[in-house]
Amino acid sequence: MFNLIKSYLNKKLLTSNEAGSPIMGVRDQLNSNPGTNLTPVKLARILRDSGEGDILELMELAEEIEEKDLQYQTVLSTRKRTVAQLDISVEPADDTPAAKMQADFVKSFLNRDTLESEIFDMLDAVGKGFSVTEIIWETSSSQWMPKSLNWVDPRWITFRQNDLSRPLLKVEGGYKELTPFKYIYTTIKAKSGLDIRGGLIRGITWAYLFKNFSLKNWVSFLEVYGHPFRVGKYGRNATDKDKRNLLRAVLNLGADAAAIVPQDMLIEFIKNETGSGGAAFKDHASYFDQAISKAVLGQTTTTDAISGGHAVSQEHNEVRMDIANSDARQLAAVLNRDLIRPMIDLNFGQQKAYPKLHIGNPETEDTSKLTESVARLMPYGFTVSAKQLRSKLGLNAPEDADDVFGQSGGFSQLPAFNQALNKPLKPVNRDFIDDLGDDELKEWQPKVEPVKKKIEELIARLLDEGKSLEDLEKELTKLEVSPDELAQSLAKNSMAAYLTGLKDVE
Repeated sequence: MFNLIKSYLNKKLLTSNEAGSPIMGVRDQLNSNPGTNLTPVKLARILRDSGEGDILELMELAEEIEEKDLQYQTVLSTRKRTVAQLDISVEPADDTPAAKMQADFVKSFLNRDTLESEIFDMLDAVGKGFSVTEIIWETSSSQWMPKSLNWVDPRWITFRQNDLSRPLLKVEGGYKELTPFKYIYTTIKAKSGLDIRGGLIRGITWAYLFKNFSLKNWVSFLEVYGHPFRVGKYGRNATDKDKRNLLRAVLNLGADAAAIVPQDMLIEFIKNETGSGGAAFKDHASYFDQAISKAVLGQTTTTDAISGGHAVSQEHNEVRMDIANSDARQLAAVLNRDLIRPMIDLNFGQQKAYPKLHIGNPETEDTSKLTESVARLMPYGFTVSAKQLRSKLGLNAPEDADDVFGQSGGFSQLPAFNQALNKPLKPVNRDFIDDLGDDELKEWQPKVEPVKKKIEELIARLLDEGKSLEDLEKELTKLEVSPDELAQSLAKNSMAAYLTGLKDVE
């Protein structure tokens, strides 16, 4: 069936740049700059029109804000680059040779220098709610391979009036549906609802507008800040010409710090000692900068440096990575649908299951803590599946021909950290307490074994479920074990040691 569909695909269209800007045509490169003289009334109209499908002015305004507002530009770029720099992996559909070959084919495409910048462009959807990327296919060597992934100007996209979830491309004479296998349609949702209302930009526009009101007033204030208020005084007999000369002199003092006036005229300088120096304007602008940071990154600490303490910074970074992981999962789903599947269909035909692309490590736990905890438990007889541990660390089992780093034979062969403390360095005079300790050490393992077994089973189950160390800590507090036998033995021997000590004192 797919071969029949494939025969109808327009090979010339798939290999050409359909969404590029022609020299002459309906896709104008010029921006109408809707941000000029922006007012609340004008912004409300732009947002209302965009919600009804006319997104042109909002897309132009979004571009303008990203260029002019350095705070928004910085935090938006940070969020996009965080995801664009994450590692990308490809998982075969199953363990068959054909599935592995398809996964390797996808991996060969992903090994490209421009991939990071292409993903960065796709993440334009973070701000605008959606982005469109055109796939330029190459058909040399009897295979279909994406040659480039080109960002499409969102001003050339609109949405069907009776279905605002379907994007259309602006062409001569109107609009057309996006060509199948030709475009990657990315959505990164900041809120539920329509794609054209799901981006950050709708809220950012209001922060941008109100912040600019404050900045304009601040600049006007700074033009005269530090200049004393000047009052010219003239006598009762002063003529209109004298008054004009005095006014000119007062104005010149503000601009040139020099003026001449008749001897019988007076210029008085009044300095305001109670002024705040523009702090109110600064606080107002800073408030909206922090609001923009919260909207884009989910926090303010990293960019605005308003909090002190390493713990607060770590907490905020975790919040930001939580957002980045969400972006990565949404983008991976889009790429699996609009890029990976077409690559497989065009080269191998339709499949029951397809390779799956992953962006970033799905596990967010600190692997250094995991390895440290395992290493500390091993001297006490704790064992763990090497396969599970390698999976958590992202490592492969060594092949026969591989150089092996580390000790063979499993974890049980690793020396105990306190090995030197388990035996004396030289013969010592022994007494009853030493013998009591030796007896206790001989009997401790059978008594601890039931407790250790339950802990090992719990850890193995949590590893299978992909749980974190925090989950392990919570489950350990709920674990029901009976240390009665061990406790009785410790109590008995402690009492014996105590009585022996009393006897020696007597």
